[in-house]
Amino acid sequence: MSIFEYYASLRAEILKIVTGVENSGWSLFWDESTPNYVTKRKLEDLYKKYLKNAEDFGLYVVTRHCDCPNPKHTDYPVSNDHGLSIIYGDKNYIWNGGQMYQGPRSCVCPCSSKNKQSQHYVVDDVIYEKSANQELCKKLEDILYDVIEATDSAGDKKPRSAIRENLLRAVLRINDQLLPEPMDVYIENKLKSMHNKALQRTSR
Repeated sequence: MSIFEYYASLRAEILKIVTGVENSGWSLFWDESTPNYVTKRKLEDLYKKYLKNAEDFGLYVVTRHCDCPNPKHTDYPVSNDHGLSIIYGDKNYIWNGGQMYQGPRSCVCPCSSKNKQSQHYVVDDVIYEKSANQELCKKLEDILYDVIEATDSAGDKKPRSAIRENLLRAVLRINDQLLPEPMDVYIENKLKSMHNKALQRTSR
């Protein structure tokens, strides 16, 4: 998958979700809008899919386990869904400080093969391959984080406007990557061109 195909596909899927995110109906007995829990599940699946695809461009998210009930837990064991053999701060990757999540999560800490699932504090760190295009990875990170924020906004009884806001921000970021130049730059150059043409006409 090329980066253009990645952006185009992600954009289409986001817009499909956005069109289903409407404010709740005025009546509790007649509301055909998409429930938040359905939108949340769709966004979680979307994030997982495009995070996995982002591997092609050198971006990964790994989970740092800060603690767990195991009394022998030390340092920051790392787990991931990318099949990477990696330790925290691994010098084979760039750790730019980006995070997709930090807080409690119910999962298995890799500090011991005997561990069972437990509630403990984790951090989802964003890392890049050293050979990857760092600027591209940062743009992908920002877009995927918009999806994360939209997912967080899809909790029960939360206003749906926040979901739309975060998803539309992601679409705007994608638009800038799909176009030959960012929209703001295009507008600025177009206005300058129009202004210069107007000056030329008046100077004749």
